[in-house]
Amino acid sequence: MQSPRSIILAILAASTLVLGVIKAAGGFSARDPSPRVIAARFLAAAGVGQGATNPPREPTRALFTDVAPAMGIRFIHDNAARGNYFLPEEMGPGAGFLDYDGDGDLDVFVAAGGAIIGDGPAQTCRLYRNDGDHFTDVTEAVNVAVVGPAYGVACADYDDDGDVDIFISRLGPNALLRNEGDGRFTEVAHEAGVADTGFGAGAAFFDYDRDGRLDLYLSNYVAWNVQSEAMCYTVLGVRDYCSPTVYKAPSRDKLYRNIGEGRFEDVSETAGIATEVGNGLGVLASDFDGDGWCDVYVANDQTPAFLWHNNGDGTFENIAALSGCAYDGRGAAIAGMGVACEDFDSDGDFDLLVTNIRGQMHLALQNEGGFFEDISLGMGIAAWSMPATTFGVALFDQDNDGRLDGFFANGEVNVTNALPVGANPYAQPDHFVRLFQGSFVDTTHASGAAFGDVGRGVACADYDNDGDLDLLVTNNGGPLRLLRNDNDTSNTWLVVDARMGPGGRTAIGARVAVTVGDKTIYREIRPQQSYLSSGDPRAHFGLGRAAKVDQLEVLWPNGSRSVRTNIPVNQFLRLEPNGEASRGLP
Repeated sequence: MQSPRSIILAILAASTLVLGVIKAAGGFSARDPSPRVIAARFLAAAGVGQGATNPPREPTRALFTDVAPAMGIRFIHDNAARGNYFLPEEMGPGAGFLDYDGDGDLDVFVAAGGAIIGDGPAQTCRLYRNDGDHFTDVTEAVNVAVVGPAYGVACADYDDDGDVDIFISRLGPNALLRNEGDGRFTEVAHEAGVADTGFGAGAAFFDYDRDGRLDLYLSNYVAWNVQSEAMCYTVLGVRDYCSPTVYKAPSRDKLYRNIGEGRFEDVSETAGIATEVGNGLGVLASDFDGDGWCDVYVANDQTPAFLWHNNGDGTFENIAALSGCAYDGRGAAIAGMGVACEDFDSDGDFDLLVTNIRGQMHLALQNEGGFFEDISLGMGIAAWSMPATTFGVALFDQDNDGRLDGFFANGEVNVTNALPVGANPYAQPDHFVRLFQGSFVDTTHASGAAFGDVGRGVACADYDNDGDLDLLVTNNGGPLRLLRNDNDTSNTWLVVDARMGPGGRTAIGARVAVTVGDKTIYREIRPQQSYLSSGDPRAHFGLGRAAKVDQLEVLWPNGSRSVRTNIPVNQFLRLEPNGEASRGLP
């Protein structure tokens, strides 16, 4: 006998097909929701896939406040939309947090837009120094005014000299800003060997060969030039942006091996990365199967995702299809854009959440020893995600209760509805959700974070060092928002700053496990994820009402382990592989 869930899903499948036929025949107007959206609403009403029977109660006040203008951050992205409908116009920008001056607080860097082919004014990337109670624009003073169009931002101390550097992907050539340690940067992409001239998108630093030096993975979106553009239109005959599938020339990602002395070697061919093509956007590196070697996941836009398994001998193999993460549960390649990686089910494996385009739900992939299962419906994602086109995503613990929350930056890429004159047809409100009883529950209405922008990148970090995580949100053709977390609970927390190497660089790839009572929370030092963005290089743990941490264990990238017990809460703890620890900021 079939279960009620199976019967409902079967009915939905048939209903969705019928609705699709009716709509194709002209039975619905352009304003009507898609068949998938209607099906998602039916699912939500029926309770299918909704693990939360009593959704979390939210306070009446807002959880976030945009403090960017008041604190001196007044960046407005220029997407260069001058009526040409060039694909690069709608993709940026990214942004990142970094402590460039080593003063203990995180500064803000944002990628520039500006003219695509000389069809308007230029725009330069900006760096805002965190001075505690405000930010100061130091772009020209520190020599980081790289001209756009720029997209991805990845921050790390690639040369392990004790200060943080900045990689910027561009519509060729890319840029690498080497931090000189004296308050200034030097652009060194050509001499470092990373000045690729493709359509650079997501980028991530990680040590793939475990030699102690940070290597670099770069996703390329499409092989774009002016001659490759086409004239595309909506179903109503309105000129609009083209799908990435229109651009037929193949795009291959890059893997750069750090060979020391500030230089990289392009090993894309020898490592196997150049064997595949795709429309690469979000990138992150993690050891998904626990074999001690860092792998790479790439969210591709309307082409199958990549999961580059690290073979441990300098080569990679794309096992995405074999491991269950190339497609969604229906066997379809999604419009993968942003990607987040956290442990949904507290089993020590890091799971994936990939953002998607309007009409398709986000993709939640549960990791079981390196094999993935699509659990999107079971996590209640369909109802709130299908009406939105989402780029950046952050999974984090907003209220320090020990459970994951999520922020999703939404913004369209195509006109979907007729809007009043003067309205931005690409703008959408963002989403804030809580993980409750196995489901992501939409609590946007109470968050104060539903700005009607054209959302793109999201970076998560504790910029004000108050123990809760804040959000940096970029908007295409709109303002850079710094969303201060106004958490007022008495929940406790711990922030782990894991360092290693001669220069004390961030230990990217280190895994940190914190045990309180019978619960263990797992985090990974992974600044680069989401969409084109670089977040806090520290691991943040919300501890609920815990008065102390019973045990803290770190698995370092070199394979060694550190264990500490009985750790006081509400502190920044700096750790090194030799077991030494020191309290950080008060």
